[in-house]
Amino acid sequence: MNIVITIVLLVVSLLIHEYAHIFAVRFFGGKIERAGIFPLGFFAKARQLDTLCGWERYIIFAAGSAMNFAIAAWAVTVSRVSYVGVEWLDSLAFYNAVLGIFNLTPVLPLDGGRILLQFLGNRVGILRASRFVKRLGIVVALLFICLGVVQAVLFPFNITLFCAGVFLLRKNKNIEPELQAAFHAALAGKESRARTLPVRDITLPPETPIKHALERLAGDYFIVFHMNEESAEKKRPLREQTLIEHVFKNGMVGTIGDIL
Repeated sequence: MNIVITIVLLVVSLLIHEYAHIFAVRFFGGKIERAGIFPLGFFAKARQLDTLCGWERYIIFAAGSAMNFAIAAWAVTVSRVSYVGVEWLDSLAFYNAVLGIFNLTPVLPLDGGRILLQFLGNRVGILRASRFVKRLGIVVALLFICLGVVQAVLFPFNITLFCAGVFLLRKNKNIEPELQAAFHAALAGKESRARTLPVRDITLPPETPIKHALERLAGDYFIVFHMNEESAEKKRPLREQTLIEHVFKNGMVGTIGDIL
């Protein structure tokens, strides 16, 4: 197939993916700050996502791949209805399927990485989840680089996997500031949803370092720390608001028992 047609189909597929995200953001009341191009395609920077419900963010993150799969299914169906197949429709289906699957890879900054980060963050804490997702991203990026070398040997001049791996490796090695900003934004975003967020109780010994307790804070739950049974009669529950206020005033030195 003509290289120009290939490029056009790729660009169209990438635009479909990104505009699905943009539509979902605006539909749920978020704001698009800016859009542009990065090494793996197009991107859109959204604001106010942390004020949305968890399931709304899941839909936003998955919207791009969902639209790619829908376009792939449509293209295959139309091509097969013709009985002889249409080459450019088959190619459109292939590119959209690949983009949909690739973007669901559980690596930041891809959509799959954002879905995994939110899922784990609500279960083990945002900071703990961030460390895991970052390390997973580095491992997957190295795997992509290795597969990219094999791809380049088997298919000369095709270095797409290698380039994707290099980009993901660089991104995940330098993603710490972005993860820290996401942590603070998630905590701030809970203020507007205070009446609707469920409460999660976590039992910890009073000698737990403040830093470890802070790592357990989630984006879609208010956390209440309870002391273990031995100290339950002596210590009242510690709410996350109290923990955060203490950290801002006194830093992370000490234990949660010291706060109470």
